[in-house]
Formats: sequence, structure tokens, C-alpha cells
Amino acid sequence: MIIGNHLIELDVVDSTNNYAANLLIKTKLVNGTAIMTHFQTGGRGQRGAHWISEPGKNLLFSIVLNGHFIDANNYFLLSKSIAISINEVVEELTGKVGFVKWPNDVYVDGKKIAGILIENQWKGNLLEAAIIGVGINVNQVNFNELDNATSLALIGAKNYDLHQVLNKVFLKMEHYYNLLKKGDAKTINDTYFNHLLFGGQWRVFNSKLGKIQGKIIAVKENGLIELVLSTKQKVTFEFKELEFIL
Repeated sequence: MIIGNHLIELDVVDSTNNYAANLLIKTKLVNGTAIMTHFQTGGRGQRGAHWISEPGKNLLFSIVLNGHFIDANNYFLLSKSIAISINEVVEELTGKVGFVKWPNDVYVDGKKIAGILIENQWKGNLLEAAIIGVGINVNQVNFNELDNATSLALIGAKNYDLHQVLNKVFLKMEHYYNLLKKGDAKTINDTYFNHLLFGGQWRVFNSKLGKIQGKIIAVKENGLIELVLSTKQKVTFEFKELEFIL
């Protein structure tokens, strides 16, 4: 077991990703080192958003992974692996079907239950290290103005042991990380697409082209999302260029 074999548990930190990055500057971390905290004062999400969490209620952690077998052309396979790992744990714990919203949020019943922020450190064209920040809503039931958020407790109507959930996530991540190391991109790509929110469905999206009607046909290994439009034209979008209308 690599992932989570070395666990650093903190009461409060600004961001587990920041903490991990600072540690990497000072020392050589064991591959798979995890940093977990009970509260983040400056938790970050995708696209500069803040991740807000009640103290001690949710899982907030980062994992540092060696990615020497990953390059700039297929780096998004790691993101896919992490997202489907979390999605599968959520499904197992809730009995509900979960979906990965591109690039890597996890949704259940149309509401967000988990988010991922991966910060990559490159050495040339190869991935030197990936700092994978994860937030999973576990026992929080009041999200105030966040009407699109949910948690394991809200879905399952009970509280969950944070460490038990964390260990399930570690085991699932280990499985997909091993597939990634073996070069089994097909399983990762297929599993990701099978649980992709709106994958293969005709939907209306906001995009850099304006409002479009299209169908997601692929998420490439470099993270680009590909749609076929109602005009039969195929187009790809980078992060921030396509917005889902939920």
C-alpha cells in the first residue's frame, strides 16, 4: 500500500495543498504521503474558488504522488483516476449513482459532494510530483447559501467515521494508481466516461462560442473535452471554456 501509508494529521492549516508543497521544498516525501486536516482556513477549489467546510465534519486532505510515468500528453489520466476513485467510494457508501462533472467534481442527485484540486510539479516533460487536494462532504448537513451541495450524511441519514471513509478512498486510489502505472489507460478512460455527467447526452452548454447544443463524446488524456455539435461539427474545449448548465 503506497497511498496513505504515511499520514500526517493536522488540526488546522491554511490549505493541505500548500502544506504539502512547502514540505516538498524542505524534504523528500515518501510517495503516497497524505496530509489530512480537520479545518482549512484557506481551502481552495478549482478555478480559484474557495472550499468551505465546517470544522471536523468533512474529509480535507492532500496526497503527494510520484508521477514519473506521466507526461504532458496524458497527465489528465491521474485526475481521472482520482475522480473515479472518489465517485466509486461515494456510490458504495450511499447506494446512489454518482457522476463525475468534468473536469473532476463528484455529484450525487445533481449536487456536489466532492471536489479535487491537483497541482502538478514538472521536470521537463515528465511529472515530478502531483499534489492532489481532495474535499469530500461527509458529516456536514448545513451548507447555508450553497444550495447545490450535499454530503454522505444528508444522503445516508447517518454520520460516518472520517478515518474509515478515508481508508476506503486510499484503497480505491491505490487500485487506479496501479492501473495507471501499468499503462492501462483504457480501463481508466472507459470508467471515467461511463460515470461522466452528461456523457453521451445532448445538452445545452455555455461556452467560449456562446450557448451551444452538443453531446460530450470524449475527455482526452490531456484534459480537453470533445463535443459533437448539432451541426455535426466536433469541437474541443479547455478548462474554463465550457460551462455546464445543471
